[in-house]
Amino acid sequence: MDISAHVLQANWHVLLGWASIVAGIAIAVHALVFDRPRPGIAHILRSYRPADWSAHQSAHERVRPMDSMSQLQRLTDIAERGFAQIEAVADLHLRAAQELEAVDDGLVRLLAIHDPSALPPPRQHEVVPAPAPLAEPLAA
Repeated sequence: MDISAHVLQANWHVLLGWASIVAGIAIAVHALVFDRPRPGIAHILRSYRPADWSAHQSAHERVRPMDSMSQLQRLTDIAERGFAQIEAVADLHLRAAQELEAVDDGLVRLLAIHDPSALPPPRQHEVVPAPAPLAEPLAA
């Protein structure tokens, strides 16, 4: 069977797929065979060698090793800051709950002034959030 008969029987998306494959191969061949690196970037391609680069980087360490007391002090500082942030978040939670309660009470009073029949039923079980326990500071 002739190739033209196959082409005429194929769907358009099959032809488009094969055309894309052929165009991609042609572009790759053109880039590999006919294009040479420009002189402006040739020195970058020449100088980049991954093994040499990693050896050069590891030879110049930027982080100095710390002694164990310095490390312990730094970890203690980080932990104390974390505990202080947790306490602050718990305090903010408590204050936000109090503010929401105040807003709710104000809204109920406002509704009572304008329409006494629209008052919600009184609350049966009001839950008051317990304050978060304070963490003891770490002994240094």
